[in-house]
Amino acid sequence: MKLLSMPSAVTLTFSYLCLLLSFGTFSQTFVSPKQQVNLVEVYSSQGCSSCPPAEKWLSQFKTDKRLFEQFIPINLHVDYWDYIGWKDPYAMRAFTKRQQNYQRLGHTQNIATPGFVVNGKGWNGWFYRQELPIDNALVVGELSAKIDEQQVTLTFEAEQALPPYVQAHVAILGFDQITRVTRGENRGKALPHDFVVIDYQQSSVKVSNTQLTTSLPIPNSGKFESTQKAIVVWLSKRFDPKPIQAVGGWLD
Repeated sequence: MKLLSMPSAVTLTFSYLCLLLSFGTFSQTFVSPKQQVNLVEVYSSQGCSSCPPAEKWLSQFKTDKRLFEQFIPINLHVDYWDYIGWKDPYAMRAFTKRQQNYQRLGHTQNIATPGFVVNGKGWNGWFYRQELPIDNALVVGELSAKIDEQQVTLTFEAEQALPPYVQAHVAILGFDQITRVTRGENRGKALPHDFVVIDYQQSSVKVSNTQLTTSLPIPNSGKFESTQKAIVVWLSKRFDPKPIQAVGGWLD
């Protein structure tokens, strides 16, 4: 009986190894145009009763033809409303600090939710039902992001000299997320989220004049289940959150 079972076991083992190898060689590459892709940042919180309409507005861009080519929406949840009784599972202290830095450097006038930053500048047009002020006229250079196994390799060829160090950001976005809130201002509601950051990391990168090449591990987004995910990569100055260039796309 043992001899008869050996070929079956070998076949199964071989098939398993082939499956592993096929996953190991999987890769995706996203390349931006040379024109600046606008990062549309929406600062939100599940503890904020004014935020659900902004998140509903954000969801419309899933089918926008300009998505990832001209602009990339990103839903950043802050943690400064957690104290009122509901801890937002998507909230990150890094996003609170990012919003504070925008205000500290004069890029925005206040810190609030919902808060909007388009291409590194505060925007209040959402409150007046205005169109997004997307501007791709500035030529900054081509940014590519190659995803291979568990890392993303960035290459940027800038049109002008960069500072000695820049900050590289990698975010995984989740879609069709639903949270049933039981406390706080939104208690009793089921809140939907799209373009929401489910994991994120950043790293300081040394630059050689106009050239940048670096690799970062892909953030582990296993905490949240999402049938559809996207990745967004962007560069900024080391101490200024204003984006230099961004690239992203749907993850297979």
